[in-house]
Amino acid sequence: MRIAVLPFNAAEGAKPQLGRQIAAFVGEQIRNASDADIQTVSLLTQVEQQGQLRTAFVNIGDAMLEVEQLSGLFEQSGADLSVDGLFKSVDDKHELTIRFLKPGSEPEVETIAFETPEIFTVLHSLVKKTAAAAGVTLPAELAGDSMEFGTDNAEVFLKFLEGFDALNYIQQADGMVALEFNAEPPMEVLLQAVEQDPDFEGPYQVLVGLNRACMAYNIGGFELCDRVLKKLTEVVPDDFAAYFALGELYQKVGDMNRAVDYFEAAAQKNTEDPAILNRLGNAQMANNMPVNAERNFRKAVEMEGEEKASMDFLAQVLASTGRAHEIPALWKGLVDQYPTNAAHLTKYAIALINNEKAEEGEKVFERGLETVEDNTFVKRFYAPYLVQKGDLDRAMDFYEDCIDVAPADIPLLLEYAQTLQAAERDFEIPAVLQNVLKANPDPNTRANTNAWLIEIEQPKRVESVANAQQKLDSGDIDGALRELKPLRNWLADYWKMWALLSSAYNRAGMHAEAEESSRRLIEMFPGCEPAYGEYREALNGQGRHEEAYQVMQNVAMANPQSLSIHINLAIAAHRAGQSEQAKALAASIREAVKENQDWLAEVNNLFAEIDR
Repeated sequence: MRIAVLPFNAAEGAKPQLGRQIAAFVGEQIRNASDADIQTVSLLTQVEQQGQLRTAFVNIGDAMLEVEQLSGLFEQSGADLSVDGLFKSVDDKHELTIRFLKPGSEPEVETIAFETPEIFTVLHSLVKKTAAAAGVTLPAELAGDSMEFGTDNAEVFLKFLEGFDALNYIQQADGMVALEFNAEPPMEVLLQAVEQDPDFEGPYQVLVGLNRACMAYNIGGFELCDRVLKKLTEVVPDDFAAYFALGELYQKVGDMNRAVDYFEAAAQKNTEDPAILNRLGNAQMANNMPVNAERNFRKAVEMEGEEKASMDFLAQVLASTGRAHEIPALWKGLVDQYPTNAAHLTKYAIALINNEKAEEGEKVFERGLETVEDNTFVKRFYAPYLVQKGDLDRAMDFYEDCIDVAPADIPLLLEYAQTLQAAERDFEIPAVLQNVLKANPDPNTRANTNAWLIEIEQPKRVESVANAQQKLDSGDIDGALRELKPLRNWLADYWKMWALLSSAYNRAGMHAEAEESSRRLIEMFPGCEPAYGEYREALNGQGRHEEAYQVMQNVAMANPQSLSIHINLAIAAHRAGQSEQAKALAASIREAVKENQDWLAEVNNLFAEIDR
């Protein structure tokens, strides 16, 4: 039986987070305890805010759904049973109405009134009632008189559900939450839950996860995460997770000294996890502490099983400190210990080749082909070496064998396409690029793959873009625009056309058109750094200086190492009246490029308006 569990509507005054999560909790308990086909439905919609598609909750209403509204659910999902309800709440008094509906049958409806301390009994009852309606046999731990919740404090458990709703929302929205979403209230609720019951792991783990999600998607800001995580280390001082998250937070903002301190604290709290030592070692490398990093990577290697993920990091330390000649011996030791491990053989071969021992490296590759039962991994990394050596036919054979095993491996497909190009077999490339696009690549890879495909299949139109570039370079802005405008429909997926068009529009003073073109470019190719400069210029050209400044602040947070984006942030800050920040940014950028006279001259030219 297929069961669709809908979020319970929340009446006026009740928290919709609890309506959603009570329903989700019931569905999750049955799914985890049986082989029932449970679909927990999330009512989400896409909204456009500030030129971006974001995800928001759909508020159906503050009463029970009409039965007619559920008919479409059965058609779309193929469900045999729907579960929905209504949650009412005033202070510590609650009322929960639950309805079970099967197609063509009268609904079964029950209303339960309870006070906060009774939430555990009510939830357990809902699990059993839902299982009974679905014909699901529950295991003993759920079918008995009580079940485990992790805490005896009902108020704490409700706060846990409320906070978990925020983390679940961010994950479902893939970070593209509605602008009105505020991460602080759920963080505070979870923090209260941790303080009230430090032994209940749920709120602690969710709060750490919520902070990490906010960091990953730039939600809430540094200060909020910093304050909450530090408080968490005070309340639960012996767990490593909050310290680890603080290390990630400080690493994200470039404060490597503090990042190292927090990763070190996490490693002290959890001495058995090599992954923590790896993050510590990488932070130490970024902080110019190779001796410490090497020591931690070696510790991690000792802890790991056969795969030895930390060995790659250790090899990087040796290479960066002028000891690349020591790397082959590391891998040889593993090959001697695990003689049929494809990854160790392959990396040993590569290390030999990198140390100018190509003949020995090739022998190890050949040994891997002969001795490893599944030698796909060996072929995967032998192929690019054969390309460099000029043995294109054998390389293509290996690539094709690997593609048979992993037909949606995007880097593999792109390497194969590049090898076809080197072998002058361009007629075969489009089919490979189409397979890349079918494999759902990230937007940046999609944009560049589309560009390559267009350049092969539509050379005349691509030539028109090149002609427009020449005209723009020579100062013929009108000529460039005449060349480009007809291509907006023909080359709608060609990011290079939109990049040139947005630049031409800005130079022509047509800033509204430049805004539209640069937005199209950013949507298509979010990793195109010059696009943000054109977008900023388009907004500034329309007098929208504060908006341009806010946009560049967000972009700079997501790209902390990008010089060009921070140059544009400095310009945007100056035009928005943030003179002190603009001057500080300009000074730090000049310091960063002072050894490169060409860059310094260009930066000085761009910052002329800030210097006035």
